[in-house]
Amino acid sequence: MKEKFVEAIVTIIVIAGIASFFFWQNHQREIAKSPSYEGDKPTLSRPIRLADTQFRICETTKVSDGDTITVDCDGEKLKLRFCGIDAPELSQPLGAESKALMLELVEDKQVVIRPIELDRYGRTIAEVEVKSDRKGSNGEYEILFVGGEMVNAGMAYHYRQFSGNCPNREIIVSAEEEAKSKKVGVWSGNYQKPWDYRRSKQ
Repeated sequence: MKEKFVEAIVTIIVIAGIASFFFWQNHQREIAKSPSYEGDKPTLSRPIRLADTQFRICETTKVSDGDTITVDCDGEKLKLRFCGIDAPELSQPLGAESKALMLELVEDKQVVIRPIELDRYGRTIAEVEVKSDRKGSNGEYEILFVGGEMVNAGMAYHYRQFSGNCPNREIIVSAEEEAKSKKVGVWSGNYQKPWDYRRSKQ
């Protein structure tokens, strides 16, 4: 009787182990399909949970560079990669200036985020808006679309390889056209694109 009980326990453990392995393999495949937001070729996106697709009000806690920040959403910490833009790396020309503009726009402020998907590094790809310090013609404070502001100032590029899922993609496209015409920031000289720079360092 005891031997049969042990046999049953061993069988259950083996089955559970096999099932866990297949779940883990499936999870790894899912991650591998997720966009890296680092290269130059788009990959399949890994959608986030439906519950997370609504607008969320969060507090900016850290600015990493011109396209990545960390926010606190009611105690949940999220590392955000901005949808559809790619800023110069900190080690590139204009990298520090790009980060400085992002700091000016969102540091220690409440931001409204729209989560879109997750990349393979676990970052939330999102669009971000923030209340401006300037007032519009109606006397109300303007709401800024941060990705568009960064591109319009020439402190980030339209990341067209990964902008297909960005709800405000057209604003980014228009912002880049304006920055080009004004020859500001990254358009003021012959600068290497950040995705080319990262690839050269691999």
